[in-house]
Amino acid sequence: MNRRSFLAAASATSAALTAATGATAAAAGADGPLKVIVPRMKPEELSDLQAAAPGLELVVCGSEDEAVARAAEAQGLYGLITPRVIQAGAKSLRWAQNASAGVEHLMNIPELVDGPIVLTNMQRAYAPEIADQALAYLLAFTRDIPHFLQSNAEKSWGSRRKGVVLDELAGKTMLVIGMGGIGSEIARRAYGFGVRVVATDPKVWERPLFVDELYKPDKLHDLLPKADVVASAVPLTKASTRMIGAKEFGLMKPGAILINVSRGKVVDTEALVAALDSGQVSAAGLDVTDPEPLPDNHPLWSRNVIITPHTAGQSPGGERRRHEILRENLRRFAAGEALLNVVDKQAGY
Repeated sequence: MNRRSFLAAASATSAALTAATGATAAAAGADGPLKVIVPRMKPEELSDLQAAAPGLELVVCGSEDEAVARAAEAQGLYGLITPRVIQAGAKSLRWAQNASAGVEHLMNIPELVDGPIVLTNMQRAYAPEIADQALAYLLAFTRDIPHFLQSNAEKSWGSRRKGVVLDELAGKTMLVIGMGGIGSEIARRAYGFGVRVVATDPKVWERPLFVDELYKPDKLHDLLPKADVVASAVPLTKASTRMIGAKEFGLMKPGAILINVSRGKVVDTEALVAALDSGQVSAAGLDVTDPEPLPDNHPLWSRNVIITPHTAGQSPGGERRRHEILRENLRRFAAGEALLNVVDKQAGY
């Protein structure tokens, strides 16, 4: 079973739950339209959402306080998912749509995690641009682009640095940890460059054509010594917190490149600094850090690291896909159909 099949199966499995949600919401709105709280947005976006689900009333709230005041009369919620809002709407809310893919910040809300509210996320909405950025880090390091950019800034015809080999991607091995939306897109792009891709994932059983080897997460330590590049694309859960630490860096091929576009806490930062200093890791491309934002005096700033301020998921295409997922889920919620991107609240993603 591949990721797409798994998601389809998960959607089918949740169909009864979601249909029940729709029926419950319909009953709750028997005396009026179903209500879904949404944050302020552009008028044209709001109109498009309303056209997709004309039977719903979109309740626009500009703050958490406004959402708290209206939560008890709403059946759905987009964004503004906070403990106060969920608690205020615990008896009426049946669906909450997160505005991003990661939901780790919501796993401390008991009324959401343990209650009947169906939680959905924006899985895959931002995957293409994040994968582009992961490959950008890799190309920058293998072609020593940071050095030449510095030469540009100094208006100098910079020669190649002594001891630095300008390398190619073809023939290298990349380990992708997590074959969700982001990991799959990273693997697809790397494969196009001639990279041999191996991967781990707890829920994908059928190997995609662009992945050479696919295993369960318990094979991570066996795969690390084989990889020239290690790319983290896992959601942040209890199981993935600091899953890449001193032991894992020690198992990597000397001179490996680390790419982290998932969450900063997946990587033990002190262990990463030590691995960079020893040469066990030659470079790291990080869109996320722990802590975040990274303090001005942090040692990572002075290592062979490209750090971007959690911006990999930004693009017009990502915003368009986010809007499309929200629009479709609003339509499905109004019709009592199975929702897209239902989160396993016990697993945390």
